[in-house]
Amino acid sequence: MTWTSRQRRWIAGLLAALVAAVSAPAPLDLDVFAGLGRSVLAGRFAEAYAGTFTQAGPLQLVLSQVLSIGAHDGVPHVVTRVLVAVALVLGAMAACRGRASREIAAATLTLLWMTGPLPWHGHPAETAIPMLWAYAMVLHRRGHRLAAAGALAASALIAPVAVLGFPCLLAVTGPVRAARTTLLAAAIVVAGFLPFVLSGSFDMFRHVWPVTPGTVPAMLGLHEATWATRLAQAVVAAGGCALVAWLLRGRPVALAAAPLAAALLRIVTDPVTYQYYWLPVAVASVLLVALLPDDVPVWRQTAVTVLGYTALLAVHADAAGALVCLAGYLLAGCRISEAAAAEVGRVAPG
Repeated sequence: MTWTSRQRRWIAGLLAALVAAVSAPAPLDLDVFAGLGRSVLAGRFAEAYAGTFTQAGPLQLVLSQVLSIGAHDGVPHVVTRVLVAVALVLGAMAACRGRASREIAAATLTLLWMTGPLPWHGHPAETAIPMLWAYAMVLHRRGHRLAAAGALAASALIAPVAVLGFPCLLAVTGPVRAARTTLLAAAIVVAGFLPFVLSGSFDMFRHVWPVTPGTVPAMLGLHEATWATRLAQAVVAAGGCALVAWLLRGRPVALAAAPLAAALLRIVTDPVTYQYYWLPVAVASVLLVALLPDDVPVWRQTAVTVLGYTALLAVHADAAGALVCLAGYLLAGCRISEAAAAEVGRVAPG
């Protein structure tokens, strides 16, 4: 049997994913979230948010329980790790639409992220957030507004911070239609949290974060952050996401650049720093490689791949390092030809 070059690439990607899945750390909070997820599935809603610890959405609690099936000492079962690894690598390759250089670049970047501290360090379910943002944009562009609202809502039900990416819709539609879909998504999110609020034990919004030295809030003189501080953060991060989405509206690369802007601006403006905050950055950086237009030279594709891995190396960097990554990504994303922009076409304002 003769294998085509693409089949050989996919087999190589599959084997590499299997190797990468062999070892993994015990994800932060996964055991706790899984226990809360069991409470949710059993209908004991009052237990999920009875204290201020739980800042994840109910969907993440349930997904954490699924990821914990067969876990040992907090480490997900090898079958789970393999399924996730294969899905990430082959999914990245599939997004490249058969372009050899991009398939290799996207698979390589995915493997580099996976063999570093991600995706199992932290909250693995949050890997899905930028995918849901991008999928919502695709659905809305195709006229499926209810489904797009559902995808956005699912991201926020994984982690409420995902509302920062809702302005991504501006890349595929006008402000009025984007606002309507966003309001519908917000209503679905409220409905998702309502059983927990009505349980009488919902303390999520009482949480207070100690401000990490070196962060922007620390530079502004803050020593602790509340949900009111988070609202100010949302204005900056969501506003930056909206600006990038609007500037790149109608262009395929916006499906990655807008989520990337939201993810990186979240890191820049956050009062605390955790490695798993880089999960959405990792996914969006792979999407950016996959969605580069066909006329982008190989050297630029390589440069974007290097930028993606640089972001991983900058996990422990300060806000300035994240800004450098943001500028590099968006510069790579914006420098596309008019022919590539016409591939999708601009959508009339709503």
